[in-house]
Amino acid sequence: SGPPRIADSAGRVAMTVLSVARAASMPTARLPATARARASPRASPRVPPRLAGAARGALMAPSSATSATRVRSSGRASSLRVRASDENAAPSLSVADDEPDTPKRPPKPLDLATIPRPPLRLAAGLAAVGCVESSYLAFEKLTGGAVTCPLTGCQTALSSGYSMLFGVPLSAYGAAAYGLVAALAWWGAGMASEIFDVDANDAEVLASKEIRETADAYSKARALLCFSGFGLAGVSTYLLYVLAVPLGGAECVYCLTSAALSFSICAIAWSGLAPKQASSTAPAALALYAVVVLSCYVVIGSSAAKEDAKANFANLTLPYAAPVIDNKSTAYSRDLALFLKEKGAKMYGAFWCSHCEDQKEIFGAGAEIPYVECFPNGWQRGAPLDAACLNVDITGFPTWILADGTRLEGDKSLKELAEKVGFRAPPAEDAASQLDDLLG
Repeated sequence: SGPPRIADSAGRVAMTVLSVARAASMPTARLPATARARASPRASPRVPPRLAGAARGALMAPSSATSATRVRSSGRASSLRVRASDENAAPSLSVADDEPDTPKRPPKPLDLATIPRPPLRLAAGLAAVGCVESSYLAFEKLTGGAVTCPLTGCQTALSSGYSMLFGVPLSAYGAAAYGLVAALAWWGAGMASEIFDVDANDAEVLASKEIRETADAYSKARALLCFSGFGLAGVSTYLLYVLAVPLGGAECVYCLTSAALSFSICAIAWSGLAPKQASSTAPAALALYAVVVLSCYVVIGSSAAKEDAKANFANLTLPYAAPVIDNKSTAYSRDLALFLKEKGAKMYGAFWCSHCEDQKEIFGAGAEIPYVECFPNGWQRGAPLDAACLNVDITGFPTWILADGTRLEGDKSLKELAEKVGFRAPPAEDAASQLDDLLG
């Protein structure tokens, strides 16, 4: 009894646990019934000699230390760990598998030969030129100045309805677009300098995280510049169509220069794509090009139609032309017209006013209506009324002003006018009056 018995018990426990752990990792075979019957219930489990010896060695270690024995089994490392307890208690036992750490593969250095290097600074310079040109055209459009141009088509294009979009010069939108493209190209050129300034033989720097992140950003910048270039090319394609078709082949140096800049930027941006990146970007870029062209056709075209209508109305001029009266006057209408003239009544109207013409048709041709024309020299936008109409504050046509100052606006019947001035009522239509009208 005492410590020897405790140690012996601990050894049996250790061997049992190790046997169970070993059996769990190996295929088991079922014993025949006769073999199981012969087995003694007090017999110790079968433990490999090497593992049993490791367990005994661990249990015989000093009580204040922890022993660990590693045993190779089936290609995996197993550790038997026995921790002695204080005083005379049984030591603790554990079995663990030690999985070796797999070393990480070092990152592959960046291959500079596979990265395109288009002339992005050239693209930025071209975009800057387009920004300056468009800004100049926008300034002249807003201030109403005439642009300097060796050809006559420049002013034709810049004064048409296609030069405005939502009340803003179209060239102002172009200046903003060119400015953004110039900034994008310059940013990409800066990243290209960071990448290609690295020594191609410095594998450690080429494999670093910083250079790889810069390369990813540079790739995205080149793709974004490609989309921007196709967008500019789409706008220029539509504006070339405007010059050729709606404007009848107008020759505009600024328009042609802008188109050349846009297509050049698009070509430079496309050359900066790697073959794999180009194949994946091409469908989206072509779709963007088509959408931009169609959008310009719808949006700019409809805006141009409205601007042209406003311009035509602003420049509209109507020369004076007296209306032709088809109805014939009657004896009564002629007498009423003379009576109105004698009483000082006047009819104020305009030659282009349909209601004034209707009033004259009621009297008929030949009746001397006391009529005052408010636009004797014709009409155009902003033209003032004649002094005779301004003095009596005419606001609508036709307007009758009687001798006592009574105003009658709109066309009136002969009966209503006769009642207002105290003239006799119109006669009934009979054969005699009809004959008099026919002869007179």
